Amino acid sequence: MAQHIRQTGVTGLLLGLVLLLGLQRAEGQHYNGRIRDRETARVVSGVEVLTMQGHRLAWTDGQGQFAFDYSVDSLRVILLADGYRQQVALLRSGQRAELTLDPRRTELREVTVVGRGVTRGNSTFGYSPADVKGFATLAGEVDVMRYPQILPGVSQGMEGGMGFYVRGGGSGNNRTELDGVPITAPTHLFGLFSVFHPDIVGQSTFQMGGITASSGDFTSSLLQIRSRRPSSGRTRGAFALSPLMVGGALEGRLIGDRLSYQVAGRSSLLRPEYLLLKALSSEEGVTGDFNAQVQDLYAKLHYEFSPQHSAEVWLFGSNDYLAYLGEEERDVDRNKVTIGWTNRAVKASWIYTPQDRLRLETSVYYTDHATKQGQHSYDDKDKRGLVLGSTKSELALRSHLTTRVRSIDLGAGIDLRRQHFHPMMQSLSLEETRTVDGSPRGGTTLASLYAEGDYKATAYGLQGGLRYDLFRDADGHIFHNLDVRLKGQVPLTRTLRLEATYDRLTQYQHTLEGLPVGWALDLLMPASRRFRPEHSDQWYLGGVWSTPTFYVTIGGYYRHLTGLTANRSWLNHFSQRNVSWEQDVLTGRGRSYGLEVWAEKRQGRLTGSLSYTLSRTTRTFPELNGGRAYPFSYDRTHILNVQSRYEVLRTARREQHLSLAGYLTSGSTMTIPVASYQAEELPFWNAQVSGGSSSYLWDYHATTRTQMSSLNAYRLPAYMRFDLSYAFLWHRRRVSHELTIGIYNILNRKNPYLIFYERNSWRQLSILSLVPSVRWEMRF
Repeated sequence: MAQHIRQTGVTGLLLGLVLLLGLQRAEGQHYNGRIRDRETARVVSGVEVLTMQGHRLAWTDGQGQFAFDYSVDSLRVILLADGYRQQVALLRSGQRAELTLDPRRTELREVTVVGRGVTRGNSTFGYSPADVKGFATLAGEVDVMRYPQILPGVSQGMEGGMGFYVRGGGSGNNRTELDGVPITAPTHLFGLFSVFHPDIVGQSTFQMGGITASSGDFTSSLLQIRSRRPSSGRTRGAFALSPLMVGGALEGRLIGDRLSYQVAGRSSLLRPEYLLLKALSSEEGVTGDFNAQVQDLYAKLHYEFSPQHSAEVWLFGSNDYLAYLGEEERDVDRNKVTIGWTNRAVKASWIYTPQDRLRLETSVYYTDHATKQGQHSYDDKDKRGLVLGSTKSELALRSHLTTRVRSIDLGAGIDLRRQHFHPMMQSLSLEETRTVDGSPRGGTTLASLYAEGDYKATAYGLQGGLRYDLFRDADGHIFHNLDVRLKGQVPLTRTLRLEATYDRLTQYQHTLEGLPVGWALDLLMPASRRFRPEHSDQWYLGGVWSTPTFYVTIGGYYRHLTGLTANRSWLNHFSQRNVSWEQDVLTGRGRSYGLEVWAEKRQGRLTGSLSYTLSRTTRTFPELNGGRAYPFSYDRTHILNVQSRYEVLRTARREQHLSLAGYLTSGSTMTIPVASYQAEELPFWNAQVSGGSSSYLWDYHATTRTQMSSLNAYRLPAYMRFDLSYAFLWHRRRVSHELTIGIYNILNRKNPYLIFYERNSWRQLSILSLVPSVRWEMRF
């Protein structure tokens, strides 16, 4: 009770401080407005607002509204949108703009405008696929999920993978949404790239603080990916080819300009295993049968009934399956390893806009996720193995209302979800197949009500939200939680302002990580009376300095986490004698604090960004490490990321861009053996092995004991990597081509993934070296 009073007091103090400071006024530099169709008067979403130099300032939201800060009193901008004529408009700071766009009557030759970033905040970063083009990746794919990994406060997981850890949270504490639908396993091929085809993505928003109250059930970060509205003009398409994947997209209209469609998909090539093994292994000769299958598919229909009514339906699916069967050898067991995970989702929504400042979106969606990893060892007489996996399905109904009252944007809604979890462990032997089933006896229910408001004056603002959750677990126990989201901005000068956030977040599922790699292979289980919901309390205070060319932020955060879960030892999952995975699950708490710096150059031929994080993250579990706090596995004291892009050539028909990225971080932590000693001989050991031959290893393992360090007491050497890519673009009247050549880890540095002691010496495992990539794309 006392703790609750203290938390409420701190929240009230922060809110009062923001309100008090918000009463000060500053002149200039804030712009906002609404854009409509000149003929139908309906609002137009997805309009790009750019400076005359091509720098993207903002996108219009679902209500056709935009807002951004710029340090001049008036500004001439370019408005771009599919199906509309390009238009130039003059904006004045502090005056709300009401703008219109003319629909295209004739087809115009399409031009490509490359943006150079968007207005960002200390804890919120908006970006588009154009902002991640040029990043050198292992698979050569354009990937919207790469961008969060270069931001301050974010620690990467396995090298080359998509797992990331935000401000001390776990990989399973992040939430990734596609149009509000959660995608549980958003990665392909060991996490090398995401499941989102770049052509379906409009704008993405990554939030670490001051998070919108319309999303819940997470405790770390929120990545909202908004799909593009299909073009209602002429048919357009794209085709892309890289060493591992082939993909394409097509969009256009079906019935006049009312019904539009989009289809996009990718698939692995016939047998990409050789290229994959060369990338992931330093072994020259890899024998055996290796099979990798990777696919994703997205289809969307958008129908305009009238300026007030529209509807959308889309479906999405992804599949990953990888299997390796060792080569058959005499007197040697054959081993087969299988790994796989899938996503499926379908959503239908109805959008009603009865008035200019009123919008209601009601949607229903279904999504499910399944993962399975197994290892089988067999010969002619015996078969043994272990299979781990989990499934999660969710059926949800959402209704979201937004409106605007003077200078305040208001939102409210209801969110109802029915979920089913099924974590499972299965051991196989010649005699029997034993399944340890961790599925709940019934599904779980989560009902949420939320309300939020966003007030923006000339240069200061206040944003706040409340989210009430009622959660019913599989045994019928009820949990009530109230989440709080606060964010305030106060100007100090024309170019400098302060920002403060407070977030109280709750998560109703636990992720039990197996191997700490950030793949989509972890066990998922719902919160229960024994494993209560996870909570996070986070405070942040920072400053922003911005000019038309430069954008710099610096700030500090503190986060306290409760209700965390961890395995007593993830190795127990791989024991065929394990009784129950649930008996190995422990609960505890965590703490994280740090300093974050972000600097970005947004105009000119040379653009780029730099981020630096100084942080510390610990975990405390009563039954681990003697109850003492220990470093988190991905507690990296220093994280420095640098991204740069240079425009080598730009004409009406040709472009060339050079991109260079550098990553320098402290090593992750791990537990290592520090000593070994001889124990007493086991009772009757000599009698057991007498009369027959036995390996010397039997005696060694029977009598030798290993002393381990305290948990995560050893820090691996620093990680350093540089990536390089060069892009060629050719524009023709109806077709454009883009060829991107990349080199991952151009220094060929052998970065340590882990160390181990073997044959009387310490050895290091490095999983990636220099990896070239190439991707060709054609648009028509």
